[in-house]
Amino acid sequence: MAFYKNFNSARLTFPDMIALLSALRTQDNSIGISITGDKYTVKKSTAFTNPQNTFIQNAIDNIPTLSLQRAAQNEIDNWPISLKALVLALVDEINQLRAALPNPLPPVTPNQALNAIRNKAGNL
Repeated sequence: MAFYKNFNSARLTFPDMIALLSALRTQDNSIGISITGDKYTVKKSTAFTNPQNTFIQNAIDNIPTLSLQRAAQNEIDNWPISLKALVLALVDEINQLRAALPNPLPPVTPNQALNAIRNKAGNL
């Protein structure tokens, strides 16, 4: 059986839905959400508790706005494996060049490279 609850928000901007859903799922992995105007309909597999209601309302009201930068970061987080492979192959080449310098530099890790790309997107 599914349980539904409507929440309203006075926020004037559209939330980052990936961040919102991720936050809500810290309370219950079965949560889903849809938005119509200022009405947020939350669905989950168990009854809503008062602490969950408070958490959900706070998340809806305070999750960051979906900006172009956040949308780009979300896209980077969900790159297909082929694009990640391309980026990491280039990082491997950069690391070979770094190692061949007169004063070798430490290699860039895959996480450092992807975080640098994500951070760059967040600052454009």
